[in-house]
Amino acid sequence: MIFLRLKTMKKYRAALDFILILSLTVVCALAIAPKSFVMPNSAQMLILTILLGFIATFLVLLWRENPGDEREAVNQASASRAAYVVGAVVLIIALIIQSLQHTIDPAVPLALLAMISTKVFIQRMMDNK
Repeated sequence: MIFLRLKTMKKYRAALDFILILSLTVVCALAIAPKSFVMPNSAQMLILTILLGFIATFLVLLWRENPGDEREAVNQASASRAAYVVGAVVLIIALIIQSLQHTIDPAVPLALLAMISTKVFIQRMMDNK
């Protein structure tokens, strides 16, 4: 029975990927949309924030995090590396733009610091094994 579910899940994995990314994109767009386009009240903004948190947390921590074989493990490692690089580049660009405007949001350098220090720490830990 479980094997049948897994087989069915793999069949629809591309569609589920698309739906999850689309829903995250829509919620992000609504959350950061200009106030002239969308004017959510406090309750709607709270719902958007909670929904954004749930979807993002699910995608980061749970979605496709259990590789079935070595090939999937390599694919997962490659995807994680690409996501790290893209995330770091986006944060570096945001940091540069905000620095030039003299309006640095503390979350940007803190997120960049967390990403880089985690990478260095984990690499150091794995080198000592």
